[in-house]
Amino acid sequence: MTATHPTATTNLTPTLSRGPRRTGPLLRIAPAAATLGAILAGGAAVLALATGRGADYSAIFPPPWLGLVGAGLLGIALVLGWLSPGRSAQAASWTAAAVLLGASGGVVLDGFRAFFAVTGIPAGDFAEVDLPGAVARLSALGASFGAIQLARRARLDGGSAQRPVTARSRRIVRVLGLLLCLPYPLLKLVWWWQGEDSAYTVGFPAMEFALFGLAAVVLIGLTASRTPAVARVPLLVAGWGGAFAPLSMGALMVFGVLAQATGLAASPLTLGDPSRIILVAAVYGTWLLLGVVLAAATVLYGEARPARGVRGRSDEASRGAE
Repeated sequence: MTATHPTATTNLTPTLSRGPRRTGPLLRIAPAAATLGAILAGGAAVLALATGRGADYSAIFPPPWLGLVGAGLLGIALVLGWLSPGRSAQAASWTAAAVLLGASGGVVLDGFRAFFAVTGIPAGDFAEVDLPGAVARLSALGASFGAIQLARRARLDGGSAQRPVTARSRRIVRVLGLLLCLPYPLLKLVWWWQGEDSAYTVGFPAMEFALFGLAAVVLIGLTASRTPAVARVPLLVAGWGGAFAPLSMGALMVFGVLAQATGLAASPLTLGDPSRIILVAAVYGTWLLLGVVLAAATVLYGEARPARGVRGRSDEASRGAE
């Protein structure tokens, strides 16, 4: 008779909550994190407004006042959550998250510019950074994450039952996410195949394939039926990080269309050229959707029950899978 050693895995079939609700560390600190996020996002937005217009490249980015609006909405969500956790607090939190994500549009491009500015790699004007605006956009992005966690906390505090994660839901999220990883690299591949553009030389999209390939790997890990327990924290970090980068870029596209249509701010789009609008909206729309799917996969994975036992399956987890 051979002895078997228990291994630790993450089982993605949690049971419905009964009794005290199980919350992870992110949900436990959600109100404090959201409060800090609202203060930082609001303060950074005020600073960016006070310093005036930054570098020329940021003229097409969402204006700082949008981050101030998002911080105010997050403050309202915090008050509602404290007074009466429930649907109103959830709705306010999700609204604040959407506005703050819009305010963060362009933060990924800020990051690339900051990389060249810090490393000293010759990049010309691309090494110029709108520092107050970049801080405001980064703060808005962090506050949007706090708002999402606050919405999840309000759902649990309001008495909503935790639904089981089924194999079907995992497959849907995985397939949809993998499909959304394809359009942008394939578009860049087509441009490379066509050769030089009138404005610039198009190189082979190696970086695009690497980044979206990495997103696909993370998505597969998040939606697998079993994962090693040691991979849980790295997957959660990669999932949230991978979700918020395309969410911010997709939000920039959405804001660009709305800004041009309403005249609220400058926009890189020209509504008189429908083909360009369709192309930009379709491509960056897939970024936005990929961010949503990655965030959904990360939430499902984070709410799963870590299982311990022979072959990584505990009795409790086994009952939840039935």
